Amino acid sequence: MKNLIEGFTKQLADALRIGQAVDLVRPGSDIRNILITGMGGSGIGANIVESLTFGRVPIPITVCKGYNIPQFVSPHTLFIACSYSGNTEETLSAIQKAMLKRAHIICISSGGKMLELAKEYNLYYIQFPASKGSLRGQLGYMMISLLYALYHTNLIGAAFIKETENAIEYLNRGEKAIQAQAELIARKLKGKLPFIYCDGRLNPIAIRFQNQLNENAKQLAHVNTFPEMNHNEITGWRFPENILSQVQVVYLYSDHDHERVAKRMEICRPIFEKQSNPIIDIVAEGASLLEQYYYLIHLIDWISFSLAKENGVEPDSLETVDFLKEELAKIK
Repeated sequence: MKNLIEGFTKQLADALRIGQAVDLVRPGSDIRNILITGMGGSGIGANIVESLTFGRVPIPITVCKGYNIPQFVSPHTLFIACSYSGNTEETLSAIQKAMLKRAHIICISSGGKMLELAKEYNLYYIQFPASKGSLRGQLGYMMISLLYALYHTNLIGAAFIKETENAIEYLNRGEKAIQAQAELIARKLKGKLPFIYCDGRLNPIAIRFQNQLNENAKQLAHVNTFPEMNHNEITGWRFPENILSQVQVVYLYSDHDHERVAKRMEICRPIFEKQSNPIIDIVAEGASLLEQYYYLIHLIDWISFSLAKENGVEPDSLETVDFLKEELAKIK
């Protein structure tokens, strides 16, 4: 995991190279909607790209996580299936259903049954290198492959390429400072229950943070967004008092937060701090939304790794998930 996090910018650079070499033709029929499927680390890449392209793509983008697909899927659907291993059973099930609907399909994977299926049925695909490391450490490949899938089908422009190059340079230059900040935050999270709050636009980044804390540090975390939490969760900040005293609120910020959300977060600050601990503020850095996403991803990955060390656990170990998969494999 340490090697994967350290190699994040190299992964981004390699993903750019792969994406530029891909040959995807524009769909023969008009694309009226986009459906992206994926689970776990592959699925969060879909959520991040959906957030990045919000308001920029003139047709709806839906992320679907599971065995089934929506009824609207048709020959006018761009269906993008994401599975790093290529063997995710939920995503393979969704692809087969999309094929029956005659959707325009693009597979994104390192290999496995998904690429076998793509080659057998002449589906378009983007393939990146297989790795023995953790699948959740391959987010850079997944994000950029998704962006290239949208780019090669003329749904987004090429700005993400330069923005990724800028982020690589920026992260490399600030690596030591990012690691130092991560270690400081990890020490504050040890023994606490993190509540991660942010503008709704940053929700997939907050979910990534939660997932990394779960998988790397083996620590529970909670996520909610503004302004939605102001309509419900805020009223629950009273009981149980012994649990709230162990909560550590983390605010995620970007330059693209809604101005009213920023005001809401500041109004709520004393409410949270009265019941728990001083809030940890994490502010994204970078010139564009995509660059800020890369910064936050890299920082929170280091936080989760540092917290794993604080907790005395092995970040690569996923015994519970492995047990679940083994038990499912016994069921025909």
